[in-house]
Amino acid sequence: MEDTVTISKNTEFIKQIPLLPGCYMFKNEAGHIQYIGKAKILRRRIYQYFKDKLPIKIQRMVYISSHISYITTDNEVEALILENNLIKKYKPKYNSLLKDDKRYIWVKITNDYYPKIERVREKLKDKSTYFGPFPSGILVIKLLSNLRKIFPYRTCNLHIDPNKRYNKSRLCIYYDIGLCTGPCDFLISREEYIKNIDNIKKFFKGEKKSIINDYINQMDKFVKEERFEDAAKIRDKIDQIKYVSQNIKVDFGEDETIFRINKVQDGIKATKLLFKKIGNIKYTNGRIECYDISNIQGKYPVSSMVVYKGGQISKSDYRKFKIKTKDTPDDPAMMYETIKRRITNSSFDKSFSEKPDLIIVDGGKTQLGAAIQAMKEANISIPLLGLAKKHEEIILPNKKHSLKLRYNDVSLLLIRKIRDEAHRFANTFHRKLRNKGMIGI
Repeated sequence: MEDTVTISKNTEFIKQIPLLPGCYMFKNEAGHIQYIGKAKILRRRIYQYFKDKLPIKIQRMVYISSHISYITTDNEVEALILENNLIKKYKPKYNSLLKDDKRYIWVKITNDYYPKIERVREKLKDKSTYFGPFPSGILVIKLLSNLRKIFPYRTCNLHIDPNKRYNKSRLCIYYDIGLCTGPCDFLISREEYIKNIDNIKKFFKGEKKSIINDYINQMDKFVKEERFEDAAKIRDKIDQIKYVSQNIKVDFGEDETIFRINKVQDGIKATKLLFKKIGNIKYTNGRIECYDISNIQGKYPVSSMVVYKGGQISKSDYRKFKIKTKDTPDDPAMMYETIKRRITNSSFDKSFSEKPDLIIVDGGKTQLGAAIQAMKEANISIPLLGLAKKHEEIILPNKKHSLKLRYNDVSLLLIRKIRDEAHRFANTFHRKLRNKGMIGI
C-alpha cells in the first residue's frame, strides 16, 4: 500500500519507513513525482539520499522534494517490475537525469525462422520484438532464466536455414541440460518452437493467466482423449509457471492502483485461508488485531495494537498504550493489562468498538495465557493465537503442540507481516518516550 512521509531536516522521519522491499517516489510540494526508485530494504535505501557528499543532481532532486511516498512489495522482483511500470507511467524528470541510458536493458526476440532471445542495451529499428526498457538487468536475468526452464529457446548466433540440414554430431550444452530444444538440427517443429516464444511474449505482456488457461484447456483435451502422459506433462508445465509466478504478483504494465487492488484481494484470500488453517474461524469483517510489548528492563514500557482488515493494514485503527501497572520486566503482565484495557475501553473508542475475528499476540505460551486470562475475566471470547519468535511457531489455546507452517506458507507470511508491523509500531512509540525521558533528565 502507498504511504507518505514528510521530509524534514531531522532524519528521524526515515524511521517511519519499513525495512521491507518496495518502490519509493520523491515528490515536490505540488505532488509531482521527481524520481522513482526501488529498494530491497526501503528504509536503508532512502537513508542514502540524506548522507553527505552526494552528486549535485541528487542533492538538487532531494532539495526540491517535500515528501516521499512508498509502496511495499512482497519481494525485490515485484519492486523491480513495479518500478519499471511506474517510471513508464509518470516519466519523472530525475529518472532520466540520474540514470545513464546505457543501464537500461531490453529483451529482444528476433524475427528469425527460429527466433532467439537475448538481452540488449539498444532498441533498433528492425523486425525484432522488444520488451522494456528495464531499469535493472537483474530482473531480466532472473525472469529469462526461469522462463527458459519452462519454455526452452535458443540464444546462439547460428543462422538457421529451413532448407538446409546440418546433421550435427553433437548439439550444444544448452540442449543437453534442457534449456534449448535443438532447432539447429530441426529436433523441434517451428510450430512448437513458436508456441514457446509466444508464451514468453505473453508473460512480458502481463498475460500469465492466459498462458495457464490455454494449458488447462489443452490438459483437459488430453485427458478426454486418454492421453494421460501428455496431460501429466502439461500439468507439470502449469505447476512450473505457477511456481515462477507465485512470488511475482505484479504484472508488466500494472500501476500502483491496480497493484493496490490486487494486493487487497490477495490479502482477503490469505486471511480466509489463515482462519481455516487455525480452526475454521468465521470470517465476518476480516479484522485481525496484533499486540506487541516494548521496553528496556521494564523502563518506558509500552504496547501497540495494529489492525489488519479487509485485506490490508488499517493505520487509522492503530492504538498505543503506556503501561501503567508494571515498571519491571514482565511482558505477560503487560500483555494482560493491554488486552484488558482494549476490552474495557470498547464502549467509547471507535477502533475498539469493532470486534476482531482474530487476535495475534507477539510471544509464546505465557503472553498468550495472559491475553486469555484478560478475556476470561471480561467474559469475552475472541479467537487467539501467539507467534513464538524463536522458530515462528503458532501457539493456539488448548492445543498441546504448536502449529508449524512452512517458512513461505501464505498464512505464516501474513501473520509475520502483521506481527512485524506491531513490533515496528511499538518500538517507535517506546523510542519516542525514551528520548523524551532522556531529554527530561
